Amino acid sequence: ADSQEEAAGGLLLFFKGREMEKVLAGIDRMNIWLGRSTGFLAFFVAAAIVYEVIVRHFFNRPTVWANESTIFAACVIYMLAGGWAVLEDRHVRIDLFYHGFSARKRAVIDCVTYPFFALYIVVMLWASSKYAWESLQLRETTMSPWNPPIYPMKILMTVGLLLILLQGTARLIRNLYFLRGKTLS
Repeated sequence: ADSQEEAAGGLLLFFKGREMEKVLAGIDRMNIWLGRSTGFLAFFVAAAIVYEVIVRHFFNRPTVWANESTIFAACVIYMLAGGWAVLEDRHVRIDLFYHGFSARKRAVIDCVTYPFFALYIVVMLWASSKYAWESLQLRETTMSPWNPPIYPMKILMTVGLLLILLQGTARLIRNLYFLRGKTLS
């Protein structure tokens, strides 16, 4: 039974029950912490936009930094909270019937669609890491009058995609255990 349990999930089930629970819990904690800790940046984004509107409209003194800094802060939120969104099942999905299905059927659908998800994320991860590396080597900037470096955002995109892939894989592993009648925390 143990050899069947180890082989059932293919290469994804490297650890047995308690060990796997610890690994998955670590992925969950990391994504929850990153998602929650970057959420405060939404207040900065809102404040910067309000500030820009006020100084532009009432004082005719537009800023150079407000637009780019709101884009950068939003990037941090989107990229670092992506794994948390996958964990909480809040990511974008075309859902006509999915939530009406039983938990078992949803787990089967998630397992069947995982290769497409993983392929998409891996291709994006490969491309973003390539662009991040090139940008870092060039010390790329936005070339605006403010001219902040843009390579940290490209590196962040790679990190965010990796977090999404990790959380999606954790979901797959939980679904595989669930379909075999076992549960992981």
